[in-house]
Amino acid sequence: MALPQSEVAGVILAAGLATRFGGAKLAAPLAERPLIAWCVEAALASRLGRVVLVAGAEQAAELTQAFPQLEVVVNPNPQDGQASSLRLGLRALGDEPSHALFLLADQPLISSALIDRFVQAAEEDNDLAALAGPDSFSPPTLFDRRYWPELLQLTGDTGGRGVLDKYRDEVLPLAPDFPLAGLDVDTPGQLGRAEAALRGRFSLVLELERGDLVSVVGAGGKTSLIEALASEQAMRGKAVLATTTTHVFRPSGSVLIEPHEDWLPERIERLLAPGACLTVASEAKTTEGRIKLKGLPPQSVDWLWETALVPLILVEADGARRLPLKAPRSHEPVIPLSTTLLVGVVGLAALGRPLDEEHVTGAKELCALSGAAPGDPVQAAHLAALALHPKGLFKKAPARCRKVLVLNQGDLAGAEQAANQVAELIGQQDPSLRVLLTSFLQGACQVLREGD
Repeated sequence: MALPQSEVAGVILAAGLATRFGGAKLAAPLAERPLIAWCVEAALASRLGRVVLVAGAEQAAELTQAFPQLEVVVNPNPQDGQASSLRLGLRALGDEPSHALFLLADQPLISSALIDRFVQAAEEDNDLAALAGPDSFSPPTLFDRRYWPELLQLTGDTGGRGVLDKYRDEVLPLAPDFPLAGLDVDTPGQLGRAEAALRGRFSLVLELERGDLVSVVGAGGKTSLIEALASEQAMRGKAVLATTTTHVFRPSGSVLIEPHEDWLPERIERLLAPGACLTVASEAKTTEGRIKLKGLPPQSVDWLWETALVPLILVEADGARRLPLKAPRSHEPVIPLSTTLLVGVVGLAALGRPLDEEHVTGAKELCALSGAAPGDPVQAAHLAALALHPKGLFKKAPARCRKVLVLNQGDLAGAEQAANQVAELIGQQDPSLRVLLTSFLQGACQVLREGD
């Protein structure tokens, strides 16, 4: 039997000191609204029966005026950590709610739809639930009333994590609809990532089109780019399919493991919904204590694209051992022939590092195509050669696909100057290649060359 709406209450924790951000975080502008407005408005638009917000004394009056629908509770001692706000929020709820859902005020990408999934979890007799990450739980977190006495005993800055860890086997993990749904803004850079997601910045600059099959190769930000694109498109109501033609660690969100190719279309159609991203793989195994996925053969990706099941497919088509620079070896990259947009990623953190296998995946291949000697420091000219050479970054590119070079980690010292050097060298030899300078860490992007 479904619980009445009023039995599930929300507690928004907003009394943090924001030391990593530099202060005044919740009032920081985000897509033309204060950061805190995004979480608050999502909670108020959800099925939560009550919403209590715990704030510091300096912000409480202003928040009460800005959001009169909220019950605002003052935390006079926010320096005591998140547990102090958690206790105040629970006490403010009183005896009526059966469950408390804790939300962080600095999670601006949490949607009312996701909050309603927690409410539904409570209605279906789940006592504990949390947003599931690749390796751990994160807020929002749901607690049945019977766990409140333990929560009220907490101290410090751990919040309810200790209780969730204690009862781990009883926690219902709820997968986020898209990779960045649980983004917690603790730094100005993370605020930039949220801004990029809300504005669809990377989708716009890459000029994504409906029906695109996007393959991402190289190193130094492939996974971050796929997470950003999947999140941007899902937030706009699109259904997104993500996969790999190599191996990747399990991402956040829903994952379908299906070794039988013939069953893929039916299972994808059943599991994938508008506004969500589904990652598809053929196998999963545990490596280094983490789940690693084996992707699909490129011909299977081509087949899925031809079915037109989803408006966007994102493919990680290269592996790089988490190093910032990669030159493809003889069998790489593994690009589906139906690829419509091929994005080559280069990590600018490689600049100045020795050109060897400790710092560059495929160091021997990069030396051969750039003319560098083993151990030479990586220079802008080497990056340009990697992008331009027939055996370089865009090797095996399908004939009619659009190609974009992404120079990532542009937030590093000296990166912008080096990126401009790369773009200039490319313009002299291949004016058709579009070149971007990005920082996925900060959500920043600029076009260095439009391309012909």
